[in-house]
Amino acid sequence: MKIDIGLAVVIAAVLIFYLRLIILQRERAKQLTRRAGTRPKSKAQGNKGQEEAPPRYSILSQNPRDLAISVAGLLAIGVGILLNTKVLPIPAAQPYWWIPTAAGILAFSWAFKL
Repeated sequence: MKIDIGLAVVIAAVLIFYLRLIILQRERAKQLTRRAGTRPKSKAQGNKGQEEAPPRYSILSQNPRDLAISVAGLLAIGVGILLNTKVLPIPAAQPYWWIPTAAGILAFSWAFKL
């Protein structure tokens, strides 16, 4: 398999995407251990009236702007794939299929927040 500059850029974008997910998961694990470490050992030691909110398990963003950016990223990935497979008949843009694909991968990472 021949690796050209476009494929290398897409591979780098995917690596950045997964590195971002790994960093988010590590931060989430740190928060959960901090939260578990600050809980009172018994009811006599702790505040009786306060209940701690249960931890959120989803890392998907709840911000509509972030979700809109990620949907645009998915569409850009689709356009890049269609350009690479020559389904979209745009001869001038077909050699640059990697630009919307890599940009879409990076934009899709906005869907994930801490």
